[in-house]
Amino acid sequence: MQSILILTGRDDLTADAVVEELVKRGEQVVRFDTADFPTASRLAVSLTGDGWTGSLAGSRTVRLESVKSVWWRRPNEFRTPDDWPGHARALAVSEARSGLLGVLGSLPVRWVNHPSKDAAANYKPVQLAVAARCGLDVPRSVITSDPAHARTFMGDDTVVYKGLGGGVLGPEGKRQFLPVALVSADQVDDGVSGTAHLFQERVAKAYEVRLTVIGGHMFPVAIHTGSEAAQLDWRTDYRSHTYEVVDMPSQVAKGVRRLMEELGLFFGALDFAVTPDGRWVFFEVNPNGQWHWLAVKAGVPLVEAMADALQGETA
Repeated sequence: MQSILILTGRDDLTADAVVEELVKRGEQVVRFDTADFPTASRLAVSLTGDGWTGSLAGSRTVRLESVKSVWWRRPNEFRTPDDWPGHARALAVSEARSGLLGVLGSLPVRWVNHPSKDAAANYKPVQLAVAARCGLDVPRSVITSDPAHARTFMGDDTVVYKGLGGGVLGPEGKRQFLPVALVSADQVDDGVSGTAHLFQERVAKAYEVRLTVIGGHMFPVAIHTGSEAAQLDWRTDYRSHTYEVVDMPSQVAKGVRRLMEELGLFFGALDFAVTPDGRWVFFEVNPNGQWHWLAVKAGVPLVEAMADALQGETA
């Protein structure tokens, strides 16, 4: 029997919902966390004329030749024995990543998303440039470590400062992000020269949209915010939100399809602002963004759509 492989951690409610749906449909699902390799699982594969064949054995065993799709959800970092010297642990993790992900990444199956595509698409400067090329409306932006350049861009306006990356792991493994902030030229000092900074024009918002793309299916949901903090960054105050399924302009949908194709993504969670005059302004695409709360709050069939995709249904 063919298997669906889901790479994620144990505490993942989104994966739980999709696994439940797939099992209900009679699919064989194997869930695996890279944190279990190599300490609590084994890889045993051989190169044949058709690629790598063999097994990945953890709490359950999967034969690679039986895998029909892989969901790169949210696996944790590879883990080695704590009593190994630091340099040995670092080398073992590097070899584990190259070996396991190299083998799995070579499988000629549907990936949601392939980890190499996921990683490449996470660079925000890449996203913004590709989105602009694909005809999407993108805010005026600069990336700079030059205080004079930043001040020139701002002029007399207040602009938005955003982090460029996906945050860092802080205490207890919790991910910490740079907050979105409003900045004016008189606040810029030589500290800007310490690293790269992203500044963007402040976009007037009637509301925001989280667009979940799964293959050829698009699920746009309006996020109406009810607090000042959420108006700037809706992630800061989920309790103030109300949600509404909305229609998307055909020209925006066309640009999104081109963006996803150029980035090589099957799945993406895209953020837009809709201005009072109806323009859809692209902010970012998260190749591995959260979406289950929208399925619950807005009644959108995202769990079913993801299960369809992993079953190999054409998008």
